Amino acid sequence: MPQSSPCDHHQSEQPRFDEYDALIFDMDGTLVDSMPLHLDAWEITSAEFGLPFDRAQLNEYGGIPTRKIVTMLAERHGMTIDVEAFARRKVALYLARIDDVRVFPAMWELVRQYHDKVPMGIGTGSTREHAAHILRQTGLDAFISVLVSADDVVNHKPHPDTFLKVAEQLGANPANCLVFEDTRIGIQAGKAAGMTTLLATEGTLQRV
Repeated sequence: MPQSSPCDHHQSEQPRFDEYDALIFDMDGTLVDSMPLHLDAWEITSAEFGLPFDRAQLNEYGGIPTRKIVTMLAERHGMTIDVEAFARRKVALYLARIDDVRVFPAMWELVRQYHDKVPMGIGTGSTREHAAHILRQTGLDAFISVLVSADDVVNHKPHPDTFLKVAEQLGANPANCLVFEDTRIGIQAGKAAGMTTLLATEGTLQRV
């Protein structure tokens, strides 16, 4: 295992990650600033469907597909909701602003620094279509070729399947992979995969 111990840092003091077999990133809220757009869409749709909305709670569900979250919340509140209609409306609101998504500057720096030095992949709870659009729109697709989306696994985060599949496609040993995540559920998934995990908050990294 790598001996370096990543900790809180700013752009001027980047830790070194070149001893890892692979760097694996969550996308929404970790690499790109898309979570506010998701949450705005959730807030509007929840109001329209009468579903109680808690922005902080929804943020923590990052990495879980929309339909699963709606089903879970409806059961919790004892409500009957047309999950497909809810998901269609939420997705439509999000897609109307998807081209506003940008890469966090510190994460851009990291991706460019390790491009062609350490294999990199993305493990996201977004659909492949939406994730691929963001990668093309931001230019990340030129740096990160492996993408595992919600469409590619049955068991989503906090299960380890997403990150394990990224490692498999990169030909990397999971025990020597580093996961970047912005939510508790994502960190749980990384740990369940036997990987080292870093909490990424708008580009600031913390070992967890």
